[in-house]
Amino acid sequence: MNDKNEKTMNEKYEKKIQADVDAIFTLMAQRVDEKQMNLLHEAYDFAAYAHKDQLRKSGEPYISHPVAVARIVAEELELGANPVMAAFQHDVVEDCPYSIDEIRERFGDDVAFLVGVVTKQKKAQYDQSKQVDNFRQMLSSVQFDVRAILVKLADRLHNMRTLSSMRPDKQMKIASETDYFYAPLANRLGLYNVKTELENLSFRYRCPREYEQIEKQLAELQLSEKPDVDVFIAKTKE
Repeated sequence: MNDKNEKTMNEKYEKKIQADVDAIFTLMAQRVDEKQMNLLHEAYDFAAYAHKDQLRKSGEPYISHPVAVARIVAEELELGANPVMAAFQHDVVEDCPYSIDEIRERFGDDVAFLVGVVTKQKKAQYDQSKQVDNFRQMLSSVQFDVRAILVKLADRLHNMRTLSSMRPDKQMKIASETDYFYAPLANRLGLYNVKTELENLSFRYRCPREYEQIEKQLAELQLSEKPDVDVFIAKTKE
């Protein structure tokens, strides 16, 4: 990629990130007081600084992911200030040289708890496996607070929406894990839109030919049924 194209792409990424950030702050300003808004701004600034030199597999600045997760938490799951702050910072402890204690000192016990639950624990030896231990850690938090799992579901939802940038073997692993654990979890929590989207995205990567075939059949059906649907809508409006 030449310098001009790289500059254009970076500007595109920056505009998208800023649009998401603006949407989050506009939405949250309707729900929270001035003190919480200041903390939300601080949480974003802290995350942006922590991830400033990191990129995603797609080439986007890494901060685009926490911002997108925070937008899902604020807009689609309609949660409060602390879960949104935790979403901004959910990868800071795992991927950057910061600790849960620093999160606690800056943003309080509640945000630190939420970040702690969604942070994959690094151990010399896992009880069963890294994956199973992480599942157990999340599920055990439900007895205290379901919000941490909602932040994690938002994280998984955005990862699935952007899975195309990963290697095929990673796509299969993440999609299978999503279908096995995260989609049923969303279903049990009554998040049917999230459950359906996770299942559809998982199917897209696990069975791409079948997914493409069904997608084509649905598009053909929609086209063939459009005249009848238009007549029905016109009569209903009348």
